[in-house]
Amino acid sequence: MKTQFETTTDLRSLPLPPGIPILGNLLQLEATRLHLILEDWSRKYGDFYRLKVAARTALVVSNWQAVSEILRARPETFRRFSSIETVFGDMGISGVLSAEGEQWYRQRKLTMRAFDPGHLRNYFPSLVKITERLRQRWLRAAEQGESIDILADLMCYSLDVTAGLAFGSEINTIDGKDAALQKSLDMIFPAINRRLNTPFPYWRYFKLPSDHALDNNLRTLRDKVDTFIVQTRARMNADSSLFDQPRNLIEAFVAVRDQPDSEFTDEDVYGNVFTTLLVGADSTANVFAWISYFLCEDYDVQAAVQAEAIAVLEDQTVLQDFGRISSLRYIEAVAQEAMRLKPSGPVVFLEAKCDTMVGHVRVAQGTPILALMRLGGLDSQNFPDPQRFDPKRWDGTSNHSEMGASAKRIVMPFGAGPRLCPGRYLALLQIKMLASMLGRNFIMERVDQVSIEERFKFTMEPVNLKVKLTKR
Repeated sequence: MKTQFETTTDLRSLPLPPGIPILGNLLQLEATRLHLILEDWSRKYGDFYRLKVAARTALVVSNWQAVSEILRARPETFRRFSSIETVFGDMGISGVLSAEGEQWYRQRKLTMRAFDPGHLRNYFPSLVKITERLRQRWLRAAEQGESIDILADLMCYSLDVTAGLAFGSEINTIDGKDAALQKSLDMIFPAINRRLNTPFPYWRYFKLPSDHALDNNLRTLRDKVDTFIVQTRARMNADSSLFDQPRNLIEAFVAVRDQPDSEFTDEDVYGNVFTTLLVGADSTANVFAWISYFLCEDYDVQAAVQAEAIAVLEDQTVLQDFGRISSLRYIEAVAQEAMRLKPSGPVVFLEAKCDTMVGHVRVAQGTPILALMRLGGLDSQNFPDPQRFDPKRWDGTSNHSEMGASAKRIVMPFGAGPRLCPGRYLALLQIKMLASMLGRNFIMERVDQVSIEERFKFTMEPVNLKVKLTKR
């Protein structure tokens, strides 16, 4: 891997936060605050430092150039933590999120079909319908003066959208008709995060109450996804043209699975359907929840969103014209700025597949690497007044917007390189639909001024965010 650093050093020469004998830093790494702890240490010990977790030594890197190089050198030089594949495997999940090597290459091609921008255009009428369903829910809350748990509503919205696009099946968690599915999904990322931070896979030998609850929820999800697969196979058998021209992710997987001598199994189909449901719903909902937080904190920004929404939507309550999505430039800038300050994935867990360099640090094969995604965007050398929420950084009107392409290299909310998030177009489309619907129809404010905390559960979500909507 090429490096932009002039000097080299060994991992063992890097600074190490004080720990305790044998366990090292293990007991300091609180799972739900992991990203905050690692970022605080980076501010103290520098862009490169090491951790001791029992017998293993890990590299933590926050330098954005080094992080970018790591991400672009995947999957040949770096991979996700091998424990991620193990944890997902123990949960009966094998999909593109945890896949590596040749398996990832095969599954990536299939996943990209479902999220192709052209496919999103065909799906747009369904997205309009789901967005209108959420508007009606928020309108009822506004008329009754109710506060809402906006993250919960956004999780339902994103799940309904993802299920429809990826699987061709309509579900309605917004109105509570498929609440069991959402409840089951809510458990998964916290369980993954907890197991990744457990040095010994105890659940293989005995199970705590939380593990039994996880098993029950996994069975609920398995039943639901299996139903999707059965319905899809029946639909495709009735219309054989779908095997040659699949319209969504699950049809693409079934088409390959049912070919003679296929390398895929129904377990592969299930794993990819499941991980798309999980990641698609969770990440986008968290991003827009943070956008909501910033809109409540800055009424000038909220007013600018409202002005753009009115100009683009005119007399529509929900955007009806796919071609006008690109006109929501300020809203896209709001999303970019929110993801700079509150990335959905603040930590990427990797390990070296061979002896290599990370920046100026020599690492051996198998070395765990924790890449911190946020600190480059919080560096005043990269972004003036970095703690300030300023969408104009991205829309071309700010005094410091000349950073342009450089800023987008530093802030990587969807990753970089070959494993760039395949759902990024869908995520931005949902965000623009939501923000324009919100701005056109409502004024939003926080219910109280309690501290909004960041909680890490493999993705990062806001805690205590309650809002009240007023009809415009």
